[in-house]
This record gives sequence, structure tokens and C-alpha cells, in this order.
Amino acid sequence: MKFFLLLLTILVIDSNIAAQDGFKTPLEIGTLAPSFEGIDQEEQTISSTQLLEKGPVVLIFYRGAWCPYCKKHIHELQENLKQLTDKGASVVVVTPEKPQYIEKMISKTGATFSILYDQNYSIMQAYKVDYKISTETVTKYKGFVKGYTRKHSGNKEDILPIPATYIIRKDGIINYVHFDRDYTQRSSIEVILKHL
Repeated sequence: MKFFLLLLTILVIDSNIAAQDGFKTPLEIGTLAPSFEGIDQEEQTISSTQLLEKGPVVLIFYRGAWCPYCKKHIHELQENLKQLTDKGASVVVVTPEKPQYIEKMISKTGATFSILYDQNYSIMQAYKVDYKISTETVTKYKGFVKGYTRKHSGNKEDILPIPATYIIRKDGIINYVHFDRDYTQRSSIEVILKHL
């Protein structure tokens, strides 16, 4: 319980500080989505170009298996995956976490859709969701940052994604964006379905 309360405190402080330090703004609805490609947990190359040939893409970013809100969101996506795929959509999730931690997320949530390890933040940067954890937060919670975010991502840049959702139409145009600096707010299944 102490760990969970500490985690929530860190995330709230970081969210408040980072909001003042200049988050990026999301890509706009109606614009062409950047192409992306990555390797998923099955060691398959996942390409947005190939996925869009089949139908729309639901692209979701999550912070880490250490984040209870991320676990809950991934679990909800899995529970409702059939409703999404029945609309012809492919679900792709992107994280800065290394493969062994993606496996932990999968074991906790039962996720069967592709989860991509964005090692160099290239997908996060293309979709304007990357942000650097504030220096104040890193200094104040050094043990947590090193013990979880750095360990899970394998980097020292202290970069996380805003847990955003982009829905990309078959023609490559962004149809919906959920982009909230408050990490506790996630796109609901109902809203995703409405925009497919």
C-alpha cells in the first residue's frame, strides 16, 4: 500500500510540474498520421502502412507495467478487443519499456494485440507524446526513477509518453485523438468505438 501511495504521489507531482514545463501538443485531427514500424512481442514487424491496408488503426501509448492506470487501460482494451476488431480495426500499443517488461504487462493483462518497444522514442516523438520527467521529480524521487522508469526502459533520459490514443482511418488520416496530461485519464472503449 505504501508503494502504491508513493507511486501516485510521484505521478501527480510529475504531472503538475511537467504541465508547466511545456508538453508538446498532439497531432491534429484531419491530418495525415506519421508512418511507423516496430517489432512486437511475437518478434513480428508491425507496419502502419500494412495495417491501414486492412482497416483503421487504434494506436495507444502507455508508460509502463509499473503504472496501475496503464495496466487497467490495457486490460480494458483486451476485454473489448473483439468489439474493436469487429469494426475492422487493428490495435497497436507503443511503450518505452523493454521486451521483458512488455511480457510482464501481457502476463498481467492477457493482452493479445501487438505491443511495440519504442527503444529510441521514434514513434513517441512522431506522435508528439514524448516528454521528459522534470529534473525536480528525478531529484526528489531518484530511487523510484532509477528503479522503475530507467530500469524498465533501459535509458537515462527519463522520457515517458503521455498515455495518448490516436485513431487513424484507413486512408491514413487521424480521426480521433485522446491526449491528456493527466495520466489517470484514458480513452474509453465507448469513445474509441464511436470514432471507428
